[in-house]
Amino acid sequence: MSEPQMTENEVLSGEEQNPLMKIDTSFRTYLNVYTRSFANHVVGGALDYAFDSDFAVRQKLSGLMGWGRLYKAITTGDIPAEAKEAFMKCNQAGPLKYPEIYDILKKCSERLELNPPILLIRDDDENRLIYSITCDNIEPCIILTTGLIGMCTSEELQFLIGCECGRLQNNHIAYSFAFTYLNYNKLVFKPLERYYKQPVSNQLVHTLVEWAKYADITADRAGMICLDSPHHYGKLMCDLYEKGYVDFLGRKSEVMHFEKIFDIYDKIRDEKEPRQLAVGDDLAPLQRRVLAGMDFLGCITLYKWRSDLKRPEDTPRSQQMSDIRSNIIVGSDPEV
Repeated sequence: MSEPQMTENEVLSGEEQNPLMKIDTSFRTYLNVYTRSFANHVVGGALDYAFDSDFAVRQKLSGLMGWGRLYKAITTGDIPAEAKEAFMKCNQAGPLKYPEIYDILKKCSERLELNPPILLIRDDDENRLIYSITCDNIEPCIILTTGLIGMCTSEELQFLIGCECGRLQNNHIAYSFAFTYLNYNKLVFKPLERYYKQPVSNQLVHTLVEWAKYADITADRAGMICLDSPHHYGKLMCDLYEKGYVDFLGRKSEVMHFEKIFDIYDKIRDEKEPRQLAVGDDLAPLQRRVLAGMDFLGCITLYKWRSDLKRPEDTPRSQQMSDIRSNIIVGSDPEV
């Protein structure tokens, strides 16, 4: 007995009911997605959300005596040694292993329009740490300890992973590893190997410390772009440090006083004249960092990356104006 044939209308009805039939599986679509690029967001050689002082100080560093040798030692020695150790001892997150964290990585990568870096989980409950590694011969990687996973909420992990994606996207890694040579404090990340044997000049030290606080603002903006609700940034950051988070540069703070930071933000967010920003002199560097990050909520660039967000009623500020305000907020003191 022959099988009954489906009519054309029944075939069309089946296609309408099956959502898989609506997926575009053409190779061109696959190629466009796989090679998606943030090229449309690059302005003058830097990403549009990046803090201008971050890029400027890195340009300055490249011209300082001793930087070339330090950079070469880091990219040919320190980072490859760290990567080799990580790939040998860490578990790679994926759809089957650490799927929740892998999904966070995919969301951050999509929002920053970059191909997902490798995410490695380090079996380390004592250290609550996240950092990135990459160089010419090493694919971009983010390394996350189990201690940090246990401490953080999903939203906090989304922000921190987004920040690391931003550091990779803005080529921060060699500079971050250079900072570990400064002996800034006892909690600064210590690489497995240190291939640069000469002392670091005072000029390099001063400039790297100055760069670090500007790089934080760039990374925080990337993390905000990745958050489902960027306006949670300020409270989220304060909660992280108050829970005992110690970042790659060894900074920590048990008391952040979010209410104090928000009160200042509430007073300055609608100020049109940057010179009139009343930030005060009693804010600690980490508090200034949070305040500068919160100020990005009024920047048009955030809403260019996140078209799904509702823009503020007032016309958001330009990127240039946001950078001017951030420079005033963080101050010119090179202390991180």
